[in-house]
Amino acid sequence: MTDTPELMRAVAIEKNGKPKVLQYVDMKTPLPTSGEVLVKVHATSVNPIDLLYRSGRFIVRKPMPHILGADLAGEIIEVADDVDNWAVGDRVIASFETLGRERDGSYAEYCAVPIEELAKLPDSVDYQTAVSAGASFVTAWVALISNGKLKKADTVVIQNASSSIGTAAIQIAHAKGSKVIAISNGKFAAQLREIGADIVLDASGRDIIRQVKVATDEQGATLGLHIDSKDQVQTMVDMLADKGRLVLANALKTTEIKINGLDLYLKNISLIGSFDAIKPKDFDSLMQAFAKGIYQAVVDEVMPLSQTRQAHEKVEKGETFGKVVLVPDSILEADAKPKGWIPID
Repeated sequence: MTDTPELMRAVAIEKNGKPKVLQYVDMKTPLPTSGEVLVKVHATSVNPIDLLYRSGRFIVRKPMPHILGADLAGEIIEVADDVDNWAVGDRVIASFETLGRERDGSYAEYCAVPIEELAKLPDSVDYQTAVSAGASFVTAWVALISNGKLKKADTVVIQNASSSIGTAAIQIAHAKGSKVIAISNGKFAAQLREIGADIVLDASGRDIIRQVKVATDEQGATLGLHIDSKDQVQTMVDMLADKGRLVLANALKTTEIKINGLDLYLKNISLIGSFDAIKPKDFDSLMQAFAKGIYQAVVDEVMPLSQTRQAHEKVEKGETFGKVVLVPDSILEADAKPKGWIPID
């Protein structure tokens, strides 16, 4: 056990709203209760789900003030008395359904985490790389593998492909051997091809549906991944082949969508929602894939935790490529000091 400070720096909200509700404040450092460990956060990130909870489109299921943050990578500094299989100094990653929703999340220097939600972090994977997987790869994995039943023979169309979930989905589908059509801002075309996209279409281009049909020899894609807050469900249905599957893996700005039911009927389209937790063995597989270099971190920018408000604004503009990673200011300051640094009073 280490000496844990009584107070920590964290980003909390006391009400829902725009990014200005995010406040960088002192808060009491949590203590691990039964079945928990205390993790010193080395990296967290901004995920679409964080924006939903902050804005109030999804309900935070605990009293305010509340700490957001759906994933973390760090080291254990304290364990509860009844915890046997984890130890101080263990490097860990966590990304689970209740983090940042039903309990305080990872936008903080320290976070209490239930041991059943922890995964070991391979020594070869650094904290920022690990958290670039986090919630984004979990969301993409559950959407494509668990719910979408991705197969090697699939042609997958992914819109909003430059987002953190999109770049994760491209890599997962590519590793599976599927053909990947990425729809995104054209300026990211080279980067999208580099991580596994076979075809990149500019989202602002003319007749995007026709372009998908041409790219698939008039057949259409067999699997579509909708990860945009805008309602493009009908457009994606039109891109699909007969008996195609369309997975919705991000909340829309509205609870209602515009879709032609006859298209679903005549084309035998399956419309699949995806909001679920990843199986522990699958999460371990993800980490091992990062360790082996099968997947790579796609990080748009690393920002200090104190700039979380600016980070949310950046992600909401929808012009990032991959993840915006947040690192506690104290970690960044320590990393910037030369080895053997001694403070002078």
